[in-house]
Amino acid sequence: MTPARRLMQAVPLACAMALLLLFSAQAQAQARREDVLRDLRAHGFASASAALVRLQRAEDPPGMNVPAASRAVYYGTLRELAAQAPDRKTRQDSMRALQALVDADAGCLQCRFELTLAKLYELDAGNADTAAAAAYQRELQALQRQLATPESEQHLLAALAAWARAKGELNSAIAQYVRAGELARKNGDAAAQVQYLANLIGLNADLGDVKRALAVGDEAYRQAEGIGYRALLASILLDIGHANALAGKRPQQREALEKALVLVGDDPGLVNDRIIILNNLADFWLSQPGGYPQTLRYARQALALARQVGMRSGEIAPLANIGIALAGMGQVEEGVAALRESLDLSKKSEIDVYTLGITQELVRVLRGAKRYEEALDALQSIIDLQEKQAREARETAVLELQEKYSAERKSDQIEKLAAQNKLKQSQLEAESWKQRLWLALAAILGLGLFWLWRSIARARRANRKLAAANATLALQSATDPLTGAFNRRHTQALLETLQRTSGQSPPQHIGLILLDLDFFKRINDTHGHAAGDAVLVETVKRLQGRLRQNDVVSRWGGEEFVLVLPNTPAAALPRVARNVLEAIGAAPVLFDGQAIAVTVSLGVVSFPLMPGQTWAAALGLADSALYLAKASGRNQAICLDRIDVAPSCAEADLMRLREAGQAQWQVLEGPLQPVLAEAAVVQGSHAPE
Repeated sequence: MTPARRLMQAVPLACAMALLLLFSAQAQAQARREDVLRDLRAHGFASASAALVRLQRAEDPPGMNVPAASRAVYYGTLRELAAQAPDRKTRQDSMRALQALVDADAGCLQCRFELTLAKLYELDAGNADTAAAAAYQRELQALQRQLATPESEQHLLAALAAWARAKGELNSAIAQYVRAGELARKNGDAAAQVQYLANLIGLNADLGDVKRALAVGDEAYRQAEGIGYRALLASILLDIGHANALAGKRPQQREALEKALVLVGDDPGLVNDRIIILNNLADFWLSQPGGYPQTLRYARQALALARQVGMRSGEIAPLANIGIALAGMGQVEEGVAALRESLDLSKKSEIDVYTLGITQELVRVLRGAKRYEEALDALQSIIDLQEKQAREARETAVLELQEKYSAERKSDQIEKLAAQNKLKQSQLEAESWKQRLWLALAAILGLGLFWLWRSIARARRANRKLAAANATLALQSATDPLTGAFNRRHTQALLETLQRTSGQSPPQHIGLILLDLDFFKRINDTHGHAAGDAVLVETVKRLQGRLRQNDVVSRWGGEEFVLVLPNTPAAALPRVARNVLEAIGAAPVLFDGQAIAVTVSLGVVSFPLMPGQTWAAALGLADSALYLAKASGRNQAICLDRIDVAPSCAEADLMRLREAGQAQWQVLEGPLQPVLAEAAVVQGSHAPE
């Protein structure tokens, strides 16, 4: 027997019992429910699963003696943590508990608010019934007005922001999260405050404002680290990596992702985060020359982990990355098999955006391998999915019209009741004046004062009308009457102003995008000019929904538009261009029961490209890039990175300059259009109109 073993046996039994009692007392020591909730608001948590267990094991779970409103908050928090954990059973149990509270006491506003909030979050944003989502949001707003508490307003704003983000209304989402964050600060909810701040990183990055995204990311990381919100740190680093990728800072992107991977470690409560980080590292290496082996390494780790925890949806992205990497390494059969497996999982999960993206990658691999028949078969699934989306869009439009009609009827009824009340009020006032006629002097004085007030009020109304008329005239002189976009004259004046400030230090980077609708004459000829006008109006609406508030959408002429993007670095322009291609081409325009497929071609430049360049010369080069995009098959963007010409040059033969080593650009393809893609497989690219 070794000395160590002998020493262990020599420990007195009484000492061992004391240690056992000490550990038992520590295990039984539990925090109270309100203390746990307060601590979660102040410090967040290391992992959602650990926080869920901690709250469930509170020493005072809410019984029937606890007010229904407090029980609703408890079950609402359980559902939220279970959704992040993920813990399907606890989510379902919490939803049933909230429903039971409402059934037992329909007058409990907090119970109804928590249940409606949970129902809204339980909807699948990718495939949700938009009418149901809108109904839940209206109900939440009505309940919050009755509750009138800062906490309910905070949670309402956060929910509205999440849905605005899901619908692509990024500016609206930012505004809602900022307001929710301010309320969280006032409410002492530090964890929610930093969570809302973290959401702004990806939103600003997707809008092309990479500088702001990185600044917000640094501040969010500092705050999360300061309060000990460990579970949020990896998510923040993921968004910082994404923003660095858009800024062209690839080493910083990789550093952020690898730091996030170390941070989550092997914590079972952060397994979802680990899978996402591994997928992002696989995506990073997919973009690097010779990065296919590293892509396979990280993607296979993510796939193994997803299968280990039984997360079927978590297998989709790793399988897609494995398929792309294998095909790129020449193992086409294995790559196609992995892509098809990823596609099958995506269809079963009903994630349409994944299904479209993976199918497009599969088509590209098959076309590269000259397996055209299989490529066309895959394209048919895209056609079916887009027809489904068009059908759902039509059904949604009908529901929205019905709701609008119902709302208008309610509004008319409210106006009629208001008019009746006003009439009764006027009659009462008239009767009151009759009873006071004997006070002649006072009546005359009062009447004089009344008419004086009326005269002042009329003058003020006239001034307001004049100011409004002047503002309307100014707006009309600056905007296009059909689309509401700025007109050419206003945009030229704006570009002149920006040109005068472009030489400041530090220099202001301005993005210029010249955009032209593809085959617009064919739309007019096939569907009529009213349909063409509807396409122009919808184009502007989609562009304004994707761009920042200070970005300018201008109708330059006919079906041609100019986008002016102040404070946008050149590295962020490809991302903005891809957003524009997706905004216009991802879904058809619905008009009079018809689904009209619309795509655009873009010419993209950063102004100034060189010292002394005018905006007119830069826009001329964008026009040359646009011509090349249309000549190369349309539905794409040509983003000029470099061109060696005189500052005054406003037109260039880009292909000749590239052959001479004097020009360089990126080509971004728009969403795959089935009919055009099929034609491209058979006939090659089209010449411009």
